[in-house]
Amino acid sequence: MYRKQFLEITIIFFSSIIYSQNVASPLEIPLNLSGTFGELRNTHFHTGIDIKTKGKQGLKVKSIKDGYVVWIKVNKGGYGKSVYIKHPDGITSIYAHLKKFSNKIEAYVKNLQYQKKSYEIQNFPSAGDLSFKAGDLIGYSGNTGSSTGPHLHFEVRDSRTNNPLNPIKFGLDVIDTIKPIINSLYLYKVYTDGNYHLLRKIEIKKINKGSYIASPIKHSGRLGIGINYYDRQNKTYSKNGIYSIDFNINNQSVFNYKMDKISLDDKKYLKLLVDYKNWYLKKNKIQKLFTHPESKYSFINNSSSNGTFTVLDNKSYSGNINIKDYNGNKTEIKLTFEGVIKNSLQNISKKNLINPDYEYNFDLNGVTVKFPKKSFYNAVNLEIKNKNDTLDLGKNIHPINESVEINFKVISNDSLFIKKGFIAKLNKYENPIFLKTKKTDNIWTVKTTELGKYTLAIDTISPSVKPLNFKKDQWVNNLKFLKLKVRDDLSGIRSIEGSINGRWILFEHEPKNNTISYNFLDNSFPNGKHLLAIEVVDLIGNKYLYETVFFKKY
Repeated sequence: MYRKQFLEITIIFFSSIIYSQNVASPLEIPLNLSGTFGELRNTHFHTGIDIKTKGKQGLKVKSIKDGYVVWIKVNKGGYGKSVYIKHPDGITSIYAHLKKFSNKIEAYVKNLQYQKKSYEIQNFPSAGDLSFKAGDLIGYSGNTGSSTGPHLHFEVRDSRTNNPLNPIKFGLDVIDTIKPIINSLYLYKVYTDGNYHLLRKIEIKKINKGSYIASPIKHSGRLGIGINYYDRQNKTYSKNGIYSIDFNINNQSVFNYKMDKISLDDKKYLKLLVDYKNWYLKKNKIQKLFTHPESKYSFINNSSSNGTFTVLDNKSYSGNINIKDYNGNKTEIKLTFEGVIKNSLQNISKKNLINPDYEYNFDLNGVTVKFPKKSFYNAVNLEIKNKNDTLDLGKNIHPINESVEINFKVISNDSLFIKKGFIAKLNKYENPIFLKTKKTDNIWTVKTTELGKYTLAIDTISPSVKPLNFKKDQWVNNLKFLKLKVRDDLSGIRSIEGSINGRWILFEHEPKNNTISYNFLDNSFPNGKHLLAIEVVDLIGNKYLYETVFFKKY
Protein backbone atom coordinates (compact mmCIF):
# COMPACT_ATOMS: atom_id res chain seq x y z
CA MET A 1 0.00 0.00 0.00
CA TYR A 2 2.79 2.44 0.92
CA ARG A 3 4.64 1.73 -2.36
CA LYS A 4 1.44 2.33 -4.39
CA GLN A 5 0.77 5.65 -2.63
CA PHE A 6 4.40 6.68 -3.11
CA LEU A 7 4.21 5.96 -6.85
CA GLU A 8 0.94 7.90 -7.20
CA ILE A 9 2.45 10.91 -5.38
CA THR A 10 5.60 10.67 -7.51
CA ILE A 11 3.58 10.64 -10.74
CA ILE A 12 1.49 13.64 -9.66
CA PHE A 13 4.64 15.52 -8.62
CA PHE A 14 6.38 14.62 -11.89
CA SER A 15 3.41 15.91 -13.90
CA SER A 16 3.42 19.19 -11.98
CA ILE A 17 7.13 19.62 -12.75
CA ILE A 18 6.46 19.12 -16.45
CA TYR A 19 3.73 21.73 -16.66
CA SER A 20 5.31 24.25 -14.33
CA GLN A 21 8.44 24.75 -16.43
CA ASN A 22 8.02 27.30 -19.20
CA VAL A 23 9.77 26.81 -22.49
CA ALA A 24 11.29 29.12 -25.06
CA SER A 25 9.25 29.83 -28.17
CA PRO A 26 10.13 27.67 -31.19
CA LEU A 27 9.81 30.74 -33.48
CA GLU A 28 10.99 34.33 -33.25
CA ILE A 29 7.62 35.77 -34.30
CA PRO A 30 4.36 36.23 -32.33
CA LEU A 31 2.50 32.91 -32.16
CA ASN A 32 -0.68 32.94 -34.25
CA LEU A 33 -2.35 29.55 -34.63
CA SER A 34 -3.98 27.83 -37.57
CA GLY A 35 -4.58 24.69 -35.50
CA THR A 36 -5.08 24.00 -31.81
CA PHE A 37 -4.34 20.99 -29.64
CA GLY A 38 -6.88 18.16 -29.74
CA GLU A 39 -9.11 19.61 -32.44
CA LEU A 40 -10.93 17.15 -34.68
CA ARG A 41 -9.18 16.50 -37.99
CA ASN A 42 -10.30 14.15 -40.77
CA THR A 43 -8.25 11.19 -39.53
CA HIS A 44 -7.07 12.08 -36.02
CA PHE A 45 -7.21 14.40 -33.05
CA HIS A 46 -4.61 17.11 -33.61
CA THR A 47 -1.61 16.22 -31.47
CA GLY A 48 0.04 19.65 -31.38
CA ILE A 49 -0.43 23.25 -32.46
CA ASP A 50 0.01 24.67 -35.94
CA ILE A 51 1.84 27.99 -35.86
CA LYS A 52 1.38 30.38 -38.77
CA THR A 53 4.56 31.53 -40.51
CA LYS A 54 3.08 34.52 -42.36
CA GLY A 55 2.55 32.41 -45.49
CA LYS A 56 6.30 32.00 -45.90
CA GLN A 57 8.85 29.25 -45.57
CA GLY A 58 12.33 29.52 -44.12
CA LEU A 59 11.71 31.03 -40.67
CA LYS A 60 14.21 29.94 -38.02
CA VAL A 61 12.96 27.11 -35.82
CA LYS A 62 14.66 26.77 -32.43
CA SER A 63 14.83 24.20 -29.66
CA ILE A 64 12.53 25.08 -26.77
CA LYS A 65 14.89 23.62 -24.11
CA ASP A 66 18.23 21.89 -23.72
CA GLY A 67 18.10 18.37 -25.12
CA TYR A 68 19.25 15.93 -27.74
CA VAL A 69 17.72 14.53 -30.95
CA VAL A 70 16.16 11.08 -30.54
CA TRP A 71 14.38 10.75 -33.90
CA ILE A 72 14.77 12.32 -37.33
CA LYS A 73 12.36 11.51 -40.11
CA VAL A 74 12.14 12.55 -43.76
CA ASN A 75 8.89 11.51 -45.42
CA LYS A 76 7.02 12.53 -48.58
CA GLY A 77 3.79 12.50 -46.55
CA GLY A 78 2.96 12.80 -42.86
CA TYR A 79 5.21 15.22 -41.00
CA GLY A 80 7.59 15.67 -43.95
CA LYS A 81 10.93 16.67 -42.46
CA SER A 82 10.67 16.40 -38.68
CA VAL A 83 12.89 16.40 -35.59
CA TYR A 84 12.16 14.92 -32.14
CA ILE A 85 14.22 16.33 -29.23
CA LYS A 86 14.21 14.73 -25.78
CA HIS A 87 14.66 17.01 -22.77
CA PRO A 88 15.94 16.15 -19.25
CA ASP A 89 12.65 17.09 -17.53
CA GLY A 90 10.71 14.23 -19.15
CA ILE A 91 9.24 15.86 -22.25
CA THR A 92 9.99 15.46 -25.95
CA SER A 93 9.42 18.31 -28.40
CA ILE A 94 8.58 17.77 -32.08
CA TYR A 95 9.07 20.17 -35.00
CA ALA A 96 7.41 19.10 -38.26
CA HIS A 97 6.91 20.10 -41.93
CA LEU A 98 10.38 21.71 -41.96
CA LYS A 99 11.79 23.01 -45.22
CA LYS A 100 15.36 22.29 -44.16
CA PHE A 101 17.32 21.19 -41.09
CA SER A 102 20.08 23.20 -39.41
CA ASN A 103 23.57 22.60 -40.85
CA LYS A 104 24.47 20.06 -38.15
CA ILE A 105 21.33 17.98 -38.67
CA GLU A 106 21.32 18.50 -42.44
CA ALA A 107 24.81 17.04 -42.80
CA TYR A 108 23.82 14.09 -40.60
CA VAL A 109 20.67 13.44 -42.66
CA LYS A 110 22.36 13.85 -46.06
CA ASN A 111 24.98 11.30 -45.06
CA LEU A 112 22.25 8.80 -44.20
CA GLN A 113 20.31 9.49 -47.39
CA TYR A 114 23.37 8.86 -49.56
CA GLN A 115 24.25 5.75 -47.55
CA LYS A 116 20.76 4.32 -48.01
CA LYS A 117 20.29 5.86 -51.49
CA SER A 118 16.87 7.07 -50.41
CA TYR A 119 15.18 10.44 -49.90
CA GLU A 120 12.85 8.98 -47.25
CA ILE A 121 14.74 7.97 -44.10
CA GLN A 122 14.26 7.71 -40.37
CA ASN A 123 17.00 7.48 -37.79
CA PHE A 124 17.32 7.30 -34.01
CA PRO A 125 20.58 9.05 -33.02
CA SER A 126 22.30 8.01 -29.82
CA ALA A 127 22.07 10.36 -26.85
CA GLY A 128 24.55 13.19 -27.33
CA ASP A 129 25.12 12.69 -31.08
CA LEU A 130 23.02 15.78 -31.84
CA SER A 131 22.71 17.95 -28.72
CA PHE A 132 21.16 21.41 -28.55
CA LYS A 133 20.75 24.21 -26.03
CA ALA A 134 17.55 26.16 -25.56
CA GLY A 135 17.26 28.63 -28.44
CA ASP A 136 19.66 26.77 -30.75
CA LEU A 137 18.69 26.61 -34.41
CA ILE A 138 17.39 23.19 -35.45
CA GLY A 139 15.81 23.97 -38.81
CA TYR A 140 13.66 26.22 -40.96
CA SER A 141 9.88 26.25 -41.24
CA GLY A 142 8.39 24.78 -44.37
CA ASN A 143 5.54 22.99 -46.07
CA THR A 144 6.82 19.41 -46.46
CA GLY A 145 4.77 16.25 -45.98
CA SER A 146 0.98 16.33 -45.69
CA SER A 147 0.90 20.06 -45.02
CA THR A 148 -1.64 22.23 -46.83
CA GLY A 149 0.33 25.45 -46.43
CA PRO A 150 3.49 26.88 -44.83
CA HIS A 151 3.45 26.52 -41.03
CA LEU A 152 5.24 24.89 -38.13
CA HIS A 153 3.56 21.89 -36.53
CA PHE A 154 4.83 21.86 -32.94
CA GLU A 155 4.23 19.15 -30.35
CA VAL A 156 5.17 18.30 -26.79
CA ARG A 157 4.95 14.69 -25.60
CA ASP A 158 5.45 12.88 -22.32
CA SER A 159 8.71 10.99 -22.94
CA ARG A 160 7.59 8.05 -20.80
CA THR A 161 4.21 7.37 -22.40
CA ASN A 162 4.57 9.18 -25.76
CA ASN A 163 1.21 10.84 -25.01
CA PRO A 164 0.85 14.30 -26.62
CA LEU A 165 0.51 17.18 -24.14
CA ASN A 166 -1.05 20.56 -24.81
CA PRO A 167 1.93 22.79 -25.78
CA ILE A 168 0.18 25.96 -24.57
CA LYS A 169 0.41 24.64 -20.99
CA PHE A 170 4.17 25.19 -21.13
CA GLY A 171 3.94 28.97 -21.10
CA LEU A 172 3.79 29.74 -24.82
CA ASP A 173 2.22 33.14 -25.33
CA VAL A 174 -0.80 33.11 -27.66
CA ILE A 175 -2.93 36.25 -27.51
CA ASP A 176 -6.60 35.27 -27.36
CA THR A 177 -9.45 37.42 -26.11
CA ILE A 178 -12.09 36.03 -28.49
CA LYS A 179 -14.95 33.82 -27.27
CA PRO A 180 -15.77 30.59 -29.14
CA ILE A 181 -18.60 30.67 -31.70
CA ILE A 182 -21.53 28.22 -31.86
CA ASN A 183 -22.83 27.77 -35.40
CA SER A 184 -25.60 25.24 -34.87
CA LEU A 185 -27.14 22.71 -32.50
CA TYR A 186 -28.73 19.31 -33.26
CA LEU A 187 -31.00 16.82 -31.49
CA TYR A 188 -30.48 13.05 -31.80
CA LYS A 189 -32.39 9.93 -30.91
CA VAL A 190 -29.77 7.58 -29.37
CA TYR A 191 -30.07 3.79 -29.10
CA THR A 192 -28.40 1.59 -26.50
CA ASP A 193 -26.22 -0.16 -29.12
CA GLY A 194 -24.65 3.15 -30.14
CA ASN A 195 -26.78 3.82 -33.21
CA TYR A 196 -28.24 7.30 -33.48
CA HIS A 197 -30.69 9.18 -35.65
CA LEU A 198 -30.66 12.92 -36.36
CA LEU A 199 -34.06 14.25 -35.39
CA ARG A 200 -33.67 17.90 -36.29
CA LYS A 201 -31.64 21.05 -36.12
CA ILE A 202 -32.43 23.18 -33.07
CA GLU A 203 -32.91 26.89 -33.57
CA ILE A 204 -30.54 29.00 -31.46
CA LYS A 205 -30.50 32.72 -30.74
CA LYS A 206 -27.42 34.75 -29.90
CA ILE A 207 -28.03 36.96 -26.86
CA ASN A 208 -24.60 38.58 -26.81
CA LYS A 209 -20.98 37.60 -27.26
CA GLY A 210 -20.56 34.31 -25.48
CA SER A 211 -24.24 33.71 -24.74
CA TYR A 212 -26.89 31.78 -26.71
CA ILE A 213 -30.31 30.36 -25.98
CA ALA A 214 -31.93 27.44 -27.79
CA SER A 215 -35.60 27.26 -28.69
CA PRO A 216 -37.55 24.87 -26.41
CA ILE A 217 -36.87 21.24 -27.32
CA LYS A 218 -40.08 19.20 -27.28
CA HIS A 219 -39.31 15.51 -27.44
CA SER A 220 -39.09 12.49 -25.19
CA GLY A 221 -36.96 9.38 -25.00
CA ARG A 222 -33.22 8.71 -24.92
CA LEU A 223 -31.61 11.77 -26.53
CA GLY A 224 -28.25 13.31 -27.36
CA ILE A 225 -26.95 16.67 -28.53
CA GLY A 226 -24.59 17.56 -31.38
CA ILE A 227 -22.86 20.88 -31.86
CA ASN A 228 -21.02 22.70 -34.64
CA TYR A 229 -18.61 25.32 -33.30
CA TYR A 230 -15.22 26.94 -33.78
CA ASP A 231 -12.75 29.13 -31.95
CA ARG A 232 -10.14 31.54 -33.17
CA GLN A 233 -7.40 33.68 -31.69
CA ASN A 234 -6.54 37.35 -32.15
CA LYS A 235 -4.88 38.33 -35.46
CA THR A 236 -6.02 35.19 -37.29
CA TYR A 237 -9.20 34.09 -39.02
CA SER A 238 -8.45 30.37 -38.81
CA LYS A 239 -11.33 28.38 -37.37
CA ASN A 240 -9.84 26.15 -34.69
CA GLY A 241 -10.94 23.69 -32.03
CA ILE A 242 -11.68 24.46 -28.40
CA TYR A 243 -10.07 23.49 -25.09
CA SER A 244 -13.00 22.23 -23.01
CA ILE A 245 -16.67 21.28 -23.19
CA ASP A 246 -19.08 20.78 -20.30
CA PHE A 247 -22.69 19.67 -20.94
CA ASN A 248 -25.09 19.66 -17.99
CA ILE A 249 -28.69 18.50 -17.54
CA ASN A 250 -30.46 19.72 -14.39
CA ASN A 251 -27.09 20.80 -12.98
CA GLN A 252 -25.59 17.32 -13.49
CA SER A 253 -22.64 16.99 -15.89
CA VAL A 254 -23.35 14.32 -18.52
CA PHE A 255 -20.42 15.00 -20.88
CA ASN A 256 -17.18 16.92 -20.38
CA TYR A 257 -13.51 17.03 -21.25
CA LYS A 258 -10.41 19.21 -21.24
CA MET A 259 -7.72 18.99 -23.89
CA ASP A 260 -4.68 18.83 -21.59
CA LYS A 261 -3.34 15.58 -23.00
CA ILE A 262 -4.47 12.84 -25.35
CA SER A 263 -3.35 9.38 -26.42
CA LEU A 264 -2.28 8.42 -29.93
CA ASP A 265 -4.81 5.59 -29.62
CA ASP A 266 -7.71 8.07 -29.43
CA LYS A 267 -7.75 8.49 -33.21
CA LYS A 268 -9.21 4.99 -33.64
CA TYR A 269 -12.51 6.33 -32.31
CA LEU A 270 -12.48 9.77 -33.92
CA LYS A 271 -15.29 8.91 -36.36
CA LEU A 272 -17.51 7.86 -33.45
CA LEU A 273 -17.36 11.33 -31.91
CA VAL A 274 -18.83 13.05 -34.98
CA ASP A 275 -22.03 12.66 -36.96
CA TYR A 276 -20.25 10.56 -39.58
CA LYS A 277 -23.06 10.66 -42.14
CA ASN A 278 -23.35 14.46 -42.06
CA TRP A 279 -19.57 14.80 -42.12
CA TYR A 280 -19.18 12.60 -45.18
CA LEU A 281 -22.23 13.69 -47.19
CA LYS A 282 -22.52 17.37 -46.32
CA LYS A 283 -19.06 18.26 -44.97
CA ASN A 284 -20.83 19.45 -41.84
CA LYS A 285 -18.60 18.56 -38.89
CA ILE A 286 -21.01 18.05 -36.03
CA GLN A 287 -19.38 16.92 -32.81
CA LYS A 288 -21.59 14.64 -30.77
CA LEU A 289 -21.80 15.34 -27.06
CA PHE A 290 -22.39 11.66 -26.41
CA THR A 291 -20.12 8.66 -26.87
CA HIS A 292 -20.50 5.22 -28.43
CA PRO A 293 -20.39 2.28 -25.97
CA GLU A 294 -17.45 0.78 -27.91
CA SER A 295 -15.37 3.97 -27.86
CA LYS A 296 -12.54 4.81 -25.48
CA TYR A 297 -11.07 8.29 -25.16
CA SER A 298 -8.26 9.24 -22.84
CA PHE A 299 -9.47 12.84 -22.51
CA ILE A 300 -13.20 12.35 -21.86
CA ASN A 301 -14.36 12.01 -18.26
CA ASN A 302 -16.47 8.88 -17.97
CA SER A 303 -20.06 9.21 -16.81
CA SER A 304 -22.83 6.67 -16.43
CA SER A 305 -24.82 8.32 -19.24
CA ASN A 306 -21.93 8.81 -21.69
CA GLY A 307 -23.59 12.06 -22.72
CA THR A 308 -27.07 10.68 -23.39
CA PHE A 309 -30.07 11.65 -21.28
CA THR A 310 -33.67 10.53 -21.01
CA VAL A 311 -36.56 12.96 -21.25
CA LEU A 312 -39.77 11.53 -19.78
CA ASP A 313 -43.23 12.37 -21.04
CA ASN A 314 -44.72 15.49 -19.48
CA LYS A 315 -41.48 16.28 -17.63
CA SER A 316 -39.37 19.45 -18.00
CA TYR A 317 -35.58 19.71 -17.90
CA SER A 318 -33.00 22.47 -18.18
CA GLY A 319 -29.49 22.24 -19.55
CA ASN A 320 -26.50 24.25 -20.57
CA ILE A 321 -23.37 23.73 -22.67
CA ASN A 322 -20.17 25.61 -21.85
CA ILE A 323 -17.27 25.65 -24.28
CA LYS A 324 -13.96 27.36 -23.50
CA ASP A 325 -10.65 28.08 -25.17
CA TYR A 326 -7.38 27.70 -23.30
CA ASN A 327 -7.29 31.38 -22.28
CA GLY A 328 -10.61 30.99 -20.47
CA ASN A 329 -12.87 32.73 -22.97
CA LYS A 330 -16.25 31.05 -22.46
CA THR A 331 -19.40 30.63 -24.51
CA GLU A 332 -22.61 29.24 -23.03
CA ILE A 333 -25.81 27.99 -24.62
CA LYS A 334 -28.89 27.39 -22.48
CA LEU A 335 -31.41 24.66 -23.28
CA THR A 336 -34.85 23.59 -22.07
CA PHE A 337 -36.53 20.22 -22.71
CA GLU A 338 -40.18 19.25 -22.49
CA GLY A 339 -41.20 15.58 -22.69
CA VAL A 340 -43.82 15.18 -25.40
CA ILE A 341 -45.21 11.89 -26.75
CA LYS A 342 -44.10 11.52 -30.37
CA ASN A 343 -44.69 8.90 -33.01
CA SER A 344 -41.87 6.36 -32.91
CA LEU A 345 -39.35 6.20 -35.72
CA GLN A 346 -39.91 3.65 -38.45
CA ASN A 347 -38.00 0.43 -38.05
CA ILE A 348 -34.83 0.06 -40.07
CA SER A 349 -35.09 -2.40 -42.97
CA LYS A 350 -33.60 -5.76 -42.14
CA LYS A 351 -32.31 -6.35 -45.70
CA ASN A 352 -28.55 -6.87 -45.56
CA LEU A 353 -28.46 -5.86 -41.92
CA ILE A 354 -24.86 -6.33 -40.77
CA ASN A 355 -24.74 -7.24 -37.09
CA PRO A 356 -21.26 -6.77 -35.58
CA ASP A 357 -21.66 -10.00 -33.59
CA TYR A 358 -21.51 -12.13 -36.74
CA GLU A 359 -19.45 -12.70 -39.89
CA TYR A 360 -21.02 -12.18 -43.31
CA ASN A 361 -20.04 -13.30 -46.82
CA PHE A 362 -21.79 -11.93 -49.89
CA ASP A 363 -21.30 -13.47 -53.35
CA LEU A 364 -22.35 -11.20 -56.20
CA ASN A 365 -21.57 -12.69 -59.62
CA GLY A 366 -17.82 -13.11 -59.30
CA VAL A 367 -17.29 -10.57 -56.53
CA THR A 368 -17.30 -11.59 -52.89
CA VAL A 369 -17.37 -9.31 -49.86
CA LYS A 370 -16.37 -10.58 -46.42
CA PHE A 371 -17.43 -8.72 -43.30
CA PRO A 372 -15.62 -10.10 -40.22
CA LYS A 373 -17.03 -9.84 -36.73
CA LYS A 374 -17.09 -6.26 -35.47
CA SER A 375 -16.79 -4.85 -39.00
CA PHE A 376 -18.96 -2.00 -37.73
CA TYR A 377 -19.44 -0.60 -34.27
CA ASN A 378 -23.17 -1.36 -34.36
CA ALA A 379 -25.75 -2.90 -36.70
CA VAL A 380 -25.96 -1.16 -40.10
CA ASN A 381 -28.21 -1.67 -43.09
CA LEU A 382 -26.38 -1.97 -46.40
CA GLU A 383 -27.65 -2.34 -49.95
CA ILE A 384 -24.81 -4.18 -51.70
CA LYS A 385 -24.85 -4.35 -55.50
CA ASN A 386 -22.59 -5.49 -58.34
CA LYS A 387 -23.48 -3.83 -61.63
CA ASN A 388 -21.32 -3.64 -64.75
CA ASP A 389 -18.33 -5.07 -62.86
CA THR A 390 -18.59 -2.33 -60.23
CA LEU A 391 -19.16 -3.31 -56.61
CA ASP A 392 -21.28 -0.78 -54.75
CA LEU A 393 -21.22 -1.04 -50.95
CA GLY A 394 -23.31 2.11 -50.57
CA LYS A 395 -22.35 5.58 -49.46
CA ASN A 396 -19.50 5.87 -46.98
CA ILE A 397 -21.71 6.93 -44.08
CA HIS A 398 -20.83 4.23 -41.53
CA PRO A 399 -17.41 4.12 -39.85
CA ILE A 400 -15.74 0.70 -40.19
CA ASN A 401 -14.00 -0.90 -37.23
CA GLU A 402 -12.44 -4.05 -38.77
CA SER A 403 -11.30 -4.10 -42.42
CA VAL A 404 -13.70 -5.50 -45.02
CA GLU A 405 -12.25 -7.90 -47.61
CA ILE A 406 -13.21 -7.55 -51.29
CA ASN A 407 -12.39 -10.31 -53.80
CA PHE A 408 -12.76 -10.04 -57.57
CA LYS A 409 -12.62 -13.25 -59.59
CA VAL A 410 -10.49 -12.37 -62.63
CA ILE A 411 -10.45 -14.70 -65.65
CA SER A 412 -8.61 -13.13 -68.57
CA ASN A 413 -6.25 -14.16 -71.36
CA ASP A 414 -4.89 -10.60 -71.52
CA SER A 415 -1.42 -10.86 -69.97
CA LEU A 416 -1.07 -7.06 -69.89
CA PHE A 417 -4.27 -6.70 -67.87
CA ILE A 418 -3.17 -9.45 -65.48
CA LYS A 419 0.15 -7.64 -64.95
CA LYS A 420 -1.02 -4.02 -64.88
CA GLY A 421 -4.55 -4.40 -63.54
CA PHE A 422 -5.69 -3.66 -59.98
CA ILE A 423 -8.75 -3.07 -57.83
CA ALA A 424 -9.63 0.61 -57.66
CA LYS A 425 -11.92 2.68 -55.46
CA LEU A 426 -14.01 5.17 -57.41
CA ASN A 427 -14.00 8.74 -56.10
CA LYS A 428 -17.01 11.04 -56.23
CA TYR A 429 -16.20 11.85 -59.85
CA GLU A 430 -16.15 8.12 -60.71
CA ASN A 431 -12.39 8.28 -61.29
CA PRO A 432 -10.34 5.25 -60.14
CA ILE A 433 -8.01 5.48 -57.15
CA PHE A 434 -5.22 2.90 -57.04
CA LEU A 435 -5.35 0.28 -54.26
CA LYS A 436 -2.57 -2.15 -53.51
CA THR A 437 -4.00 -5.43 -54.76
CA LYS A 438 -3.04 -8.96 -53.76
CA LYS A 439 -3.23 -11.38 -56.71
CA THR A 440 -3.52 -15.12 -56.08
CA ASP A 441 -4.44 -17.37 -59.03
CA ASN A 442 -7.67 -15.88 -60.39
CA ILE A 443 -8.57 -13.97 -57.22
CA TRP A 444 -7.64 -10.30 -56.66
CA THR A 445 -8.06 -9.00 -53.11
CA VAL A 446 -8.04 -5.71 -51.23
CA LYS A 447 -8.97 -4.81 -47.68
CA THR A 448 -10.71 -1.53 -47.00
CA THR A 449 -12.07 0.58 -44.16
CA GLU A 450 -14.37 2.64 -46.39
CA LEU A 451 -17.68 1.94 -48.06
CA GLY A 452 -18.22 3.14 -51.62
CA LYS A 453 -17.69 1.80 -55.14
CA TYR A 454 -14.94 -0.59 -56.24
CA THR A 455 -14.02 -1.84 -59.69
CA LEU A 456 -11.18 -3.27 -61.80
CA ALA A 457 -8.83 -0.83 -63.53
CA ILE A 458 -5.59 -0.91 -65.49
CA ASP A 459 -2.60 1.42 -65.65
CA THR A 460 -0.30 1.02 -68.66
CA ILE A 461 0.94 4.61 -68.90
CA SER A 462 4.45 5.34 -67.65
CA PRO A 463 5.28 8.39 -65.54
CA SER A 464 6.66 11.51 -67.21
CA VAL A 465 9.65 13.75 -66.43
CA LYS A 466 10.13 17.33 -67.62
CA PRO A 467 12.96 19.77 -66.74
CA LEU A 468 11.81 23.09 -65.26
CA ASN A 469 14.88 25.32 -64.84
CA PHE A 470 17.28 24.03 -67.50
CA LYS A 471 17.42 22.63 -71.02
CA LYS A 472 19.37 19.92 -72.77
CA ASP A 473 23.04 20.82 -73.47
CA GLN A 474 22.77 23.95 -71.30
CA TRP A 475 25.60 25.36 -69.16
CA VAL A 476 24.13 25.54 -65.64
CA ASN A 477 26.95 27.29 -63.77
CA ASN A 478 24.57 29.79 -62.16
CA LEU A 479 22.11 27.21 -60.89
CA LYS A 480 22.10 25.91 -57.29
CA PHE A 481 19.54 23.23 -58.07
CA LEU A 482 18.25 21.10 -60.89
CA LYS A 483 14.46 21.10 -60.75
CA LEU A 484 12.13 18.82 -62.72
CA LYS A 485 8.43 18.02 -62.92
CA VAL A 486 7.49 14.36 -62.33
CA ARG A 487 3.94 13.15 -62.97
CA ASP A 488 1.97 9.94 -62.98
CA ASP A 489 -1.61 9.87 -64.22
CA LEU A 490 -3.08 7.10 -62.07
CA SER A 491 -1.39 4.76 -59.62
CA GLY A 492 1.20 7.21 -58.25
CA ILE A 493 4.97 7.32 -57.90
CA ARG A 494 6.72 4.41 -56.20
CA SER A 495 10.39 5.33 -56.65
CA ILE A 496 12.70 7.91 -58.20
CA GLU A 497 16.35 7.03 -58.85
CA GLY A 498 18.72 9.66 -60.21
CA SER A 499 22.36 9.64 -61.23
CA ILE A 500 24.99 11.93 -62.75
CA ASN A 501 27.64 10.19 -64.80
CA GLY A 502 26.48 6.90 -63.29
CA ARG A 503 26.81 8.07 -59.64
CA TRP A 504 23.65 8.03 -57.51
CA ILE A 505 22.36 11.46 -56.50
CA LEU A 506 19.65 12.56 -54.08
CA PHE A 507 16.45 14.05 -55.46
CA GLU A 508 14.10 15.66 -52.97
CA HIS A 509 10.52 14.80 -53.94
CA GLU A 510 7.64 17.21 -53.28
CA PRO A 511 4.42 15.37 -54.28
CA LYS A 512 2.18 18.40 -53.65
CA ASN A 513 3.57 20.17 -56.73
CA ASN A 514 5.00 17.07 -58.47
CA THR A 515 8.57 18.35 -58.40
CA ILE A 516 11.97 16.85 -57.67
CA SER A 517 15.15 18.83 -57.07
CA TYR A 518 18.87 18.08 -56.80
CA ASN A 519 21.26 20.31 -54.82
CA PHE A 520 24.62 20.80 -56.60
CA LEU A 521 26.33 21.22 -53.20
CA ASP A 522 25.74 17.53 -52.47
CA ASN A 523 28.51 16.34 -54.80
CA SER A 524 31.49 17.47 -56.81
CA PHE A 525 32.11 16.35 -60.39
CA PRO A 526 34.79 17.20 -63.00
CA ASN A 527 34.10 20.30 -65.06
CA GLY A 528 32.39 19.87 -68.38
CA LYS A 529 29.77 17.54 -69.82
CA HIS A 530 27.50 15.52 -67.53
CA LEU A 531 24.90 12.82 -68.18
CA LEU A 532 21.78 13.06 -66.02
CA ALA A 533 19.63 9.94 -65.79
CA ILE A 534 16.37 9.60 -63.83
CA GLU A 535 14.30 6.42 -63.61
CA VAL A 536 10.75 6.80 -62.30
CA VAL A 537 8.58 3.80 -61.44
CA ASP A 538 4.87 3.98 -60.60
CA LEU A 539 3.03 1.77 -58.10
CA ILE A 540 1.93 -0.74 -60.74
CA GLY A 541 5.46 -1.09 -62.15
CA ASN A 542 5.43 1.16 -65.23
CA LYS A 543 8.89 2.70 -65.75
CA TYR A 544 10.21 5.77 -67.49
CA LEU A 545 13.89 6.59 -68.03
CA TYR A 546 14.72 10.23 -68.63
CA GLU A 547 18.20 11.10 -69.87
CA THR A 548 19.74 14.41 -70.81
CA VAL A 549 23.07 16.23 -70.95
CA PHE A 550 24.11 19.44 -69.20
CA PHE A 551 27.39 21.27 -68.75
CA LYS A 552 28.79 22.74 -65.54
CA LYS A 553 31.97 24.01 -63.93
CA TYR A 554 32.38 22.96 -60.28
